[in-house]
Parts: sequence; C-alpha cells; structure tokens
Amino acid sequence: MASSTPPLLSSPPSSIQDLQQYWLPNSTQTLINHLHLTTNLQTSIFQLPQTLTSENQNSYIPNHIGLGPIHHFSTNLYSQQTQLKIITTKTILKPYYNITQEFLKVVHKKVTDIVPAARCCYDLYFNVSDDTLAWVFVLDALFLLDVLLKVSDGTYDAVPSGTLEDVMMVENQIPLVVLVELLNAVQQHSDWEVDDFDLVNLLVKFCETRSPIKFTAPEPESDGGFDVCDTFHLLDYLYRLIVNDKLPPKNPFLRMGLLLDVHLEDVENAVQMAGGLVPGANAFLQPIMLVLKLPWDRITNSIKKMLGENNTMLEINIPSVSKLSRTGNIEFYSTPRGIHGIKFNEEIPSITLPVLDLKPGSEVILRNLVAYEELMFKKDNFKNPYFIEYVELMCGIIDGIKDVKILRENNIIEGEMSDGDIVKLFNGISKSSVKRDGKKSELQKTIGKVNGYYGNLPRVKAFNFIKKMFLASWKILVIVFSVVSLVLMVVTGVCQVYDCKERFGLGHVRSVLDYAIGDSQLVVDF
Repeated sequence: MASSTPPLLSSPPSSIQDLQQYWLPNSTQTLINHLHLTTNLQTSIFQLPQTLTSENQNSYIPNHIGLGPIHHFSTNLYSQQTQLKIITTKTILKPYYNITQEFLKVVHKKVTDIVPAARCCYDLYFNVSDDTLAWVFVLDALFLLDVLLKVSDGTYDAVPSGTLEDVMMVENQIPLVVLVELLNAVQQHSDWEVDDFDLVNLLVKFCETRSPIKFTAPEPESDGGFDVCDTFHLLDYLYRLIVNDKLPPKNPFLRMGLLLDVHLEDVENAVQMAGGLVPGANAFLQPIMLVLKLPWDRITNSIKKMLGENNTMLEINIPSVSKLSRTGNIEFYSTPRGIHGIKFNEEIPSITLPVLDLKPGSEVILRNLVAYEELMFKKDNFKNPYFIEYVELMCGIIDGIKDVKILRENNIIEGEMSDGDIVKLFNGISKSSVKRDGKKSELQKTIGKVNGYYGNLPRVKAFNFIKKMFLASWKILVIVFSVVSLVLMVVTGVCQVYDCKERFGLGHVRSVLDYAIGDSQLVVDF
C-alpha cells in the first residue's frame, strides 16, 4: 500500500448509510473518550509522505508483517499475517491455559481502556470502535512480544523472514503503553513471572542486537537511564538509546520563514492591461514584456552555481575520509560514547566516531530513524535533530569504497554489509528538509573545526587559491555574457517596435540569442 493511500481503518465513509451507522457513533464515542483523558500522549506514529517513501518503498512500507492500525489490514499482507498472528497468540498463551477463559475480560478491562490514549499516538483518525481497535492491538502486541522474546533468547531463526526489519518501520509501530497494559493484564490472570518478561530488558536486548550504531545501554537505576513510560514505541526506544537523550521539552520558538513570491505572469498581465488603457504605451511596454520572458530562474541558478551558492539545504561540506587521512594526516578512532562522542582533536590530529555495525536490515533502521526524528522535530517534539546531523556527516565523509576501507581498518565500521553497499547507502539517503535556527550544534561546531584545520593546510590552501582564481574568471565571463545577452534582447525588442534592425545591422540578433538561450542552453548550463 502506498503511503499516500489512507489505511482501511482511516478511510472515509463510502455512503450516507456508513456515515450514519458507523462513523457517527464511533466519532461521538471517540470524542467522549478523549474528553475523559487526563493525559494526552504525543503524536509519534506517522504515515510517511509519498515524497519520502517513493525513493525506497521497501525501507518504509512493511513487506512481511503489518503491526498496528495503519498496516494491520493491508491487502497484500492480511491473509498470511493474520493466520501467523493467531498461531503466535496461541503459542505464547498456551502454557497459561487459564488465561484464555477470561481473555475477553482482560482485553476489555485493560487494553480497551488504554485505546483512547493510544489513539493520540497516531497522526491518523481510525474510524472504528475502541473494542475493535483493542483487538488489533492485542493480536499485534502479542506478536511483537513474541519477536522480542525470540531475539532476547537468541533464536533469530524462529523469527519469520523480514520481520526484524518490518517491526522497526515508523508506520509499523505500536504504542508501548499498549504493550505495558497488555502485560499487566496477562500477569494478573496467569502465573507469569515478571522477571521473565521484563519489558525494559527485552527492549534493551532487542535494540542492542539490531541497532546500526553501538551504544552503551544506561543502567535502569542510573541518572542516565530512562523509564519505559517516557518512551513511545520500539523505534523511539532505540532512538533514545542511540541519542542518549531524555524526552526534551517542546521548542517554544516557531521556525517560520517569510517568503516573498512574485509571479511574473501577474506582472505581464498588468503590463498588457496598461498597454490597452494608455495610448502609445505599447511602444514602451513591449521591450519590458520581452525582458520578462527571459528564463530568469535558469539564469539565476546558473550564476548562483558559478558563484558557489548552494540551494540544497543541510548539505554537509566536509572532505571525505580518504582526503582527511591522506592530505590532512588525520587519524580516525572509535568511541563508545555514541553520537555525542564525535570529537576532533587538532593536536594529534584525530577524529573520533561511534562504531557502525551494519548488517542486512540496517538500511531500513537508519532510514526510519532519520524519518522519525525529522517528523518529531517538525512537530516540536524533539529539540535537536542529532541523528540527522550524524547521518549527514557520514554521507559527507563517505564518497567511495576507499573511505569505507579506512573506517573498517580503524574499527569504526563493522558488520556483514559490503563496502559497495555501504557507499550506496550513504550516497542514497536524501538530505533532510528540517529547518534549524541559526544556533550551531556541537556536531556542526566539530565539522567547522575539521574544515578549518583542513583548509589551512599549505597544500589545500594552494589548491583552493588556484581553483578560486580559475573559477573567478569563468564567473566574470558568465556574468558578462548574461548582461550582453540581456542588452541585446532589449535592443531587439525596441527594434521590433521602431523598425531599426536594418539601420543598426541587428537583423540576426534574435537568431543568435535564440541559439544562446534556447536549445543549446549555453547560459543556463554553463
């Protein structure tokens, strides 16, 4: 199912009868339940935009198992996955047969009561009753619990193929509050030992096994730890272990931009209207209309490109690993402190980076962590895009296989993923569209130090000076040619009105300019 397509449970009523029979009572009851909530959970589970999923759909849309109300009823997964979930539920509950006799009471008393709060976690409205949604959560939460147990026991072969990747997708998350309440209900009606199914330990073991970035898990009783109740779902738990950050306060400042959008079509219409109202105005206004028809967007972008301006947001400007190592004699070391351990030591000189453990499925996790942080940051739920900055740094320093080899030799990259696939991974992740304020983060400051050190090397200085002088001459030529073309276009427009082409020998100006800015796109693609 494409991400832009509404899930079955979020589909609008198909008829007036459905509107009155299902939508109205469900919506009314949902509103009543929301009004009785004392605490609203933050929105943390999203349906990703198609602009993101279209670039690599297999990394964002589950292919084997759909969890939660977004993908539970996906047509391409429903038949096989429902049977698998029922079998899994039976298997996990079989040792505690007495629970099945009161299973409906457990669902209605615990899970159904938490559904109104769980609804707040999604950015979609689900047009079903809380009872129906509770059954979806029960089946999917028990399946997720079974996956966590098998990974904790090391029995990866027992996990269905592709499941470990699917459970880490943004759209496939289940609120942890549902899992907590389900476990509480099960434990109250069975002989389950709490220590055997400690949710925190299961989450930590799973994340340690699947995380693409090695981290030091905080002790539950330490100040650096965080309660499972402070996290939203499995992907969020992994994110917090990697970033090592508690739930930050909402950003009180709005990141708003002022865009002045002037449409040249409106100006042209105004010119034409003025020509019709004022007699003789066309003789003066036709040259103006001719200038307006010039491809200013192409000319402007071409000049900006030659002047070194970059329109792409958030592109990391940093030399590759091989350049830093070969030209700058910079050493690379691994750090156990994760993302916040990235440092540059100018005295040695050296760069410390966290260890990347890349295995099959790591690309799915990396992409979804980036997408999750970006969406949460735009919602003002996260204060800083730490993970996005780290991924952009890796995209900047990894250009080819030789860069990966250097990082492998220094124990910064591990895992079974091939060097070529790693290069494709970090060269294939699209840059984030998040807009930051002017304040630089610690990682951005570190990158600035690296660039400053590298740029002050004698060899680099000499190369940059030659490059600057060479580009400067081409910049002047581009600007001069653009100005000359503009003047000739204006003169041609005037001569069309006053019939002065033969007098000044400008009969072939239009054909020359058409070639210059037409098919050849000499000005644009210079």
